[in-house]
Amino acid sequence: MRLILAIIGGVIPLVALADDTLSSKVIRLPLNQDQPAEVRLGTHGITTIEFPEKIEALDGFGFSTNPAPDGPDLFQISFNKGTNFLSLKAVRPGVEGNLTVVLGGKVYALYCKEASDPCFVVIFRESEGVRSGEAGGRTSPQTVKQVSPARLLGFLDKVKAFPTLKVSAPEVYQNMDVAEPNANSGANGIEINLKRVIRDDTLDSLGFEIQLGNKTDKDFFYDPEGFAVRVGNEVYQQSVSDAGGLVPSGKAQTAFFIVTGSATGARNDLAVTNKFEVVLRPVQGEADPKKRAAAEWQEPPGTLPTAESSDVSGDENNGGNHPKVSSGKKHRARKESKNPSGPSPSPTAKEVAHNAQ
Repeated sequence: MRLILAIIGGVIPLVALADDTLSSKVIRLPLNQDQPAEVRLGTHGITTIEFPEKIEALDGFGFSTNPAPDGPDLFQISFNKGTNFLSLKAVRPGVEGNLTVVLGGKVYALYCKEASDPCFVVIFRESEGVRSGEAGGRTSPQTVKQVSPARLLGFLDKVKAFPTLKVSAPEVYQNMDVAEPNANSGANGIEINLKRVIRDDTLDSLGFEIQLGNKTDKDFFYDPEGFAVRVGNEVYQQSVSDAGGLVPSGKAQTAFFIVTGSATGARNDLAVTNKFEVVLRPVQGEADPKKRAAAEWQEPPGTLPTAESSDVSGDENNGGNHPKVSSGKKHRARKESKNPSGPSPSPTAKEVAHNAQ
């Protein structure tokens, strides 16, 4: 009996020690752009790394999905587009290298090295105190981060350049949802055609392209910063726009605007498949007769993108780099900037990439 108790007494500490050792294989680290995170990798097992947002781009020397046994590759990487995690394994002992990861338009560095005590799972969390609280990795309404004006303007550029970039650089929109409802509404001789809706989930924003037609015998003036959309009983104001404020009699004009967040500052999670009713604010009279909008906005020539327009640096020739359509929910906004008298020209792809950062 004493022997049995002695054996049990010796086994319990070993089990506790084993649990402590295994728990140390799962680590949590804060995201920090100023400090590379160190990730320990093994040669016989994988290490899975989870991020708080979808991965937009990856770049690194010596990382391959199918490394050759005696080749120059240092690490084996496994990653699927549209996800927020990846897996790594060291090819041979002693290797080390850095991997760049782009999340929400921000660049983070991982320092990967082979180690005898590799991590099994590395979970990165937001460094600004934002916690993941809802299903699907959504941030809780109380801790949603504000979107900078620069990023909203970058998204607006992508919305304006869609006809060009969807052909020459579809990877720009690979993590976005796109719908082209071509729905008509309006009254009193003013026709509103909703041509396109694009959603960037990382910004919780939707971009709208509309065409305003004036079938009356008088010029139609409107507030270029007064756009909104109605979904059911809720109205969501614009956060930024590019519109002329004037549709001449018998003419049509294209306008663009972005809707961001909700009225309470929480996420809207509006899907592009919602039935949107565009709302605008008419203006009586002309504020400045010398400022008249162009009759019709058109995509200018010569906007072919350069290599800088790509949002994702890996997975060339991937057939998944095309706009997708998703299912729906709801939305909000704030005014950010003044608008010109007419929609500005569609940006080049280089400008799109620059503003998106």
